[in-house]
Amino acid sequence: MKFLKTFESYNQDTLIIVDVQKSFKKYFSEMYLNELKKYCNNFNNVYQIWDNHIDGKNVDKDYLYDEKPDIPVHKDIYYFPNQKELIEKRYNYDVDADFYKKVLDKNVYEEISKKEEDKTLKKGDIFNTKEGTIITFINNNHVWFHVPKKLYELLLNLKGREVTIVGGADSECLEDIVTTAESLGVKIKRDYKFIYTATSCPIK
Repeated sequence: MKFLKTFESYNQDTLIIVDVQKSFKKYFSEMYLNELKKYCNNFNNVYQIWDNHIDGKNVDKDYLYDEKPDIPVHKDIYYFPNQKELIEKRYNYDVDADFYKKVLDKNVYEEISKKEEDKTLKKGDIFNTKEGTIITFINNNHVWFHVPKKLYELLLNLKGREVTIVGGADSECLEDIVTTAESLGVKIKRDYKFIYTATSCPIK
């Protein structure tokens, strides 16, 4: 009975969907997309996080530094039932402290650089930028994740709450969000029925 109560609390409040968008369509099926849309009806608050990588390298940084960036009308995005917010982000693969140097103050940059040299960085370590954003050490396929201000505010607001997460890809963009959320005190539950990877989709 206790398990049922816990599951219900996850199942009625908040769902975060990561990177379920047209440019990743080769990783999930039409059936997966249809079932995920039905699944959204179980939640009061659905937050869609999407990746703007398809806009190339010269993307407007508005999505990173504004608390209320313009909501894009973008051909890559699906709309989900009960969706409350659409939050834009981007992934980076093999980057280090130097990649973020221009947005870090001198002390933070030196602290990260020293930890990189000493190999004392731990997964989930978070550092503040000068712009009101944070960067999280992921130490996975993506080494670092620069968390946009809007996403940072959402995760702070969800601190201490139980949140279900779905989407993909597991060990990549999904891991960026999960690691950051858990470091900020959000109680994350992955629902593997709706988590795709680079090599498999749970719903064919």
